[in-house]
Amino acid sequence: MLARTSTGRKEIAVATDKVLVTGGSGLLGHFVVEAMLTDHRVEVLDVSAPSQDVLYREVDIRDIAAVRSAVRGHDRIIHLAGIDDGVEVPDHTYFEVNVQGTWNLLRAAEEEGVRKVVIASSSAAYGFAADAPPDYLPIDEAHPQRPRRTYDLTKQLMERTAESFAHRGQSEGRGIASIVCLRPTLVARPVKIPEMLAELATLPREDGNPGIAVDAPLYGGLPRLRTYVTSRDAAAAFRAAVLAETAPFAVYVIAARDTMGTVDTLDFLNRVHGMRPDILDEGWFTRADASPLDTRAAERDLGWAARDDWPAIVAEATVMPA
Repeated sequence: MLARTSTGRKEIAVATDKVLVTGGSGLLGHFVVEAMLTDHRVEVLDVSAPSQDVLYREVDIRDIAAVRSAVRGHDRIIHLAGIDDGVEVPDHTYFEVNVQGTWNLLRAAEEEGVRKVVIASSSAAYGFAADAPPDYLPIDEAHPQRPRRTYDLTKQLMERTAESFAHRGQSEGRGIASIVCLRPTLVARPVKIPEMLAELATLPREDGNPGIAVDAPLYGGLPRLRTYVTSRDAAAAFRAAVLAETAPFAVYVIAARDTMGTVDTLDFLNRVHGMRPDILDEGWFTRADASPLDTRAAERDLGWAARDDWPAIVAEATVMPA
């Protein structure tokens, strides 16, 4: 059953029934489950049990029969199950879990009459690298994807798989009514923020936020574009995508409005790449530390905007007892 509520900009559907979260025991999954528990009955599909007291099905996303059984009876699904960037597994395992697993989930959802699926893609699908800067700024959903790493490629293929299922549903008049792919940038988890601050403190002043004394190991490689989103903001984006009335297929960039370390975005990218990408919207950069990632589509369609900014994160992470 659906009730209606207004955000002041649009009407959204507020669910009073249950939602399935695949990968709900994971690092981001924990926060997504918490965000949904406020007014949903949450069930988790994962290979390990979640920390919260919720219904749980121990299922490997590669087992389509088990996935089909798990999705039965659900109207909406948040799909987070997959192997994250940086995990040491063979390339073919990335494909089996991320790509084949997503196909399994969508096929089962289609067969079982699921109406809404929200999928965790990634801004990594763009494929930005030292020799592959953005074509233009700010970077929106239409920016070309040129993935080279295996993880990045799996995210692009997950999106194409989702788009295929959405088109099939439209043309055949059946299947999943709406599939949304979210592209969060690096999720700054609370336990990792001290490491990020420690690494920023080692960089030249123009490249980061030095002078913050944090006793932590270095993060081990900050995002090239200095983009981030906090766990709670990312979780709020998945919640917003589940509840909003969306197109049969849609993709949204998810990021904080500012940069990690309050970097001057345009100067920083010019130093990193030796060039300044074309600026399609100067208005986006009225603040020097504006994120290179454009999140206005998510703000417009989902009613979502990041609430956390880097100064608040620093203050929270470095607060000292009185």
